[in-house]
Amino acid sequence: MIKFSATLTCRYDTLFSPFPPEELEQGLAWLAQSGFDAAELCINDYQGIDVARLKRRLDSYGLGCTTIATGQARRRDGLSLLSGDNAVVARTRARLAEHIEVAALLGSHVTIGSLRAPDREMSKTAYMHELAEAMRPCVELAQRCGVTLVLEALNRYEISHLHSAADMLEFLTLSDAPDNVGVLWDIFHANIEDRDFSAAIALLGYRLKHVHFADSNRAFPGYGHLPIDDIYRALKQAGYHHAVSLECLCAPSVETLLEEAGPLIARLRRL
Repeated sequence: MIKFSATLTCRYDTLFSPFPPEELEQGLAWLAQSGFDAAELCINDYQGIDVARLKRRLDSYGLGCTTIATGQARRRDGLSLLSGDNAVVARTRARLAEHIEVAALLGSHVTIGSLRAPDREMSKTAYMHELAEAMRPCVELAQRCGVTLVLEALNRYEISHLHSAADMLEFLTLSDAPDNVGVLWDIFHANIEDRDFSAAIALLGYRLKHVHFADSNRAFPGYGHLPIDDIYRALKQAGYHHAVSLECLCAPSVETLLEEAGPLIARLRRL
């Protein structure tokens, strides 16, 4: 059965969370009251975060954690697996190792999205080989911890390579990625990069481990032009059984997200 989650942030503000970090408790209560199964937690680092307490708060609301979103560290700390500075790569691996260890406690995935942004021009082939090598220690640690890493397909306006479902499979094949490396497919990005939603879902197959929902303008589903219900049906028909997570802007308003998320989930569950 497909689970539902939404982005909440644990320390710093993000455009995708309807609650600031100091209102995480209210955010968890909203998830539970709205029919979500889990949170997608945006975590830059673990300074001041009591992971054991965080796990207890999730448990108290009957919530899981679908994935730890790691992208804040790109802008805040300048981290990247594809930096030309080996010290930056080492710090990025160390941060991801922290995320992996916490994910093992929370039972979640770990996202690698903007942390794969390069700081220089690279050919696609060089990009894939260097990313595979940079990820290797993280993949091995994740295997030992029983954690899945989900590599996010991002559109061409946000990153230089690996945009489409086909690109992601090409990378996973080239890197000989084990089964604990999968794809995070975001329908906002896919609307730019994939010609056909159903075909992309079918192509990704078992490698599809996490899905982000936002509309064509990155607003709450229903406020753009994407066929949200059809995409969800295609996921179900393909046998997808992981999570669909709201990672949308709080648009047209925070109130829209807070009030309409529950009805959206209820409608999709009926499809």
